Amino acid sequence: MRVLLAALALTGTLNGTTLVERPPLVQTVWPQAVHVIPAVLPDGRTITPRLFLDDDTLLATAAKGFERSEALVSYRLANGETAELAELPVPPRTVVHPSGVAAGSGHVVWWTARRDGAGRVGEIWTVPVEGGDPVAVAAFALTGTVTGLEPTPQGVVWSTDAGGVWRVPYAGGRPSEVAGTQGQHVLKWPWVGSPARAFTTAVNAETGERRETRPGSLCGVNLCVSADRLASARSGAGLRATKLTDPPVSRPARDRFVTSSTLAGPGELWAGLYDLVSGQVADLGVKPLPAKGVQAGGIAIPVPASDDRLLSYQQDGRHVIVDLAKAGA
Repeated sequence: MRVLLAALALTGTLNGTTLVERPPLVQTVWPQAVHVIPAVLPDGRTITPRLFLDDDTLLATAAKGFERSEALVSYRLANGETAELAELPVPPRTVVHPSGVAAGSGHVVWWTARRDGAGRVGEIWTVPVEGGDPVAVAAFALTGTVTGLEPTPQGVVWSTDAGGVWRVPYAGGRPSEVAGTQGQHVLKWPWVGSPARAFTTAVNAETGERRETRPGSLCGVNLCVSADRLASARSGAGLRATKLTDPPVSRPARDRFVTSSTLAGPGELWAGLYDLVSGQVADLGVKPLPAKGVQAGGIAIPVPASDDRLLSYQQDGRHVIVDLAKAGA
């Protein structure tokens, strides 16, 4: 999952907004939603949480070395028990290692890219969610990256930087473009839209239903947050102010949660988790970046994972796990 960097001047204001009181830590606001787990397994491999498989089980990648994912593992939050699900193949001439991990419909999926002459070939991989041998079910010419990779009951769907939504059955084959999705990106299947990341336009690829909102917003399937930090349904109904002091860095996960940065005072830059439904705000406890380099004084803002449920980040050598399905409850 991506982490965005906010390098903000510590001037006592944030984009002209008055400083706000720092809220309680997320562990205090939503204790039922927070877990802290090791970042390193007993065998020395580092783990990266990817998504929730169920209420007590994370899907994670275990690796040695920088961006060298070796295996998919499940991790039980209750007791720390891990189980190996699959080795992650790295084909010759690989330039993008396993990325975009997603799960659903009994499958785990991801993508890789390898050099092929002057171009690149993207590959879509699948493995049963209970584990097994990974299979490459699609290969295609790729410019840029794969986005919105998602398993569905009928097969795997994905989009690319250039737009257009593609699908392939789990049995494999030649990818086919989903009719009517030229220039679109996967939001949350069957919803696709544009532009990428903002999704101010959303279209149901199965029914043709179309939803739009004003430009400058960041949107989930149903809820949007505008550049002036107002939340509303895509239709504009229910327009309301939020406690955001700066635009969010993530679109609304579960149509309610966003992350953003705020100044509580000189030198007190913090990353917040905002519940746009209840109005609650929590400090994630993320520490500012070291006071050196071009990003000095900035802070890493965690972004919810593709499952719209997992928010994770490292703190003091451990992973903090926030289950957004249990926050706000």
